[in-house]
Amino acid sequence: MPESRSVLVVGLGRFGSAVATTLDALGQDVLAVDKDPELVNRWSSQIPTVQADMTDVLAIEQLNASDFDIAVVAIGDSVEASVITAGNLLDAGISDIWAKSVSKEHARILQRIGARHIINAETDAGKRVGHLVSGNYLDYIELEGAYSVVKIHTPPQFVGYTIGEAKIHDRYGVTIVGVKSPGHEFQYASNDLPLRRNDEFIILGKQDQIDHFIRG
Repeated sequence: MPESRSVLVVGLGRFGSAVATTLDALGQDVLAVDKDPELVNRWSSQIPTVQADMTDVLAIEQLNASDFDIAVVAIGDSVEASVITAGNLLDAGISDIWAKSVSKEHARILQRIGARHIINAETDAGKRVGHLVSGNYLDYIELEGAYSVVKIHTPPQFVGYTIGEAKIHDRYGVTIVGVKSPGHEFQYASNDLPLRRNDEFIILGKQDQIDHFIRG
């Protein structure tokens, strides 16, 4: 399981708060920032929060933003504030920027200034983005009810085994839907399918089962 990375989340609206609380639940080192004192107060009992206006370079410096590995710019009510904040964070030395866009034009500007991951606010739910930012999953889809479908690389403890030999469903309760090896077509899972390093798994299961499987 990837080691904990420090993540700065800017914006505590519905999207930003979902990203921040998901990352916190996954054990990541999170700090959530918003200029609205009401939002900061609302979330302060659940996650570490600070009130600050991140369009102000001085606020960036006071928060030691450059110490963070990743930043998520979740500002949706002002394209200008979103772009200025992303630019300030890039200038502070954070190269891994995830930024929410509200339009194609907004996304184009964010890409142009150097934001590495552009999040479409309409299609990418905050919880899903939280899982992707954490580094645990290559992709994540939450289904109705308790189940999720995730894409991950082969956990190292299973490399060299077949699906049958690893007894993955019996031991962890998750179902491997299929495997994609580099340079090969997607294959639906079968007991004699070997698991190789750098394979991409598609697995289905409940969240606690998936987490248990990744940890081994």
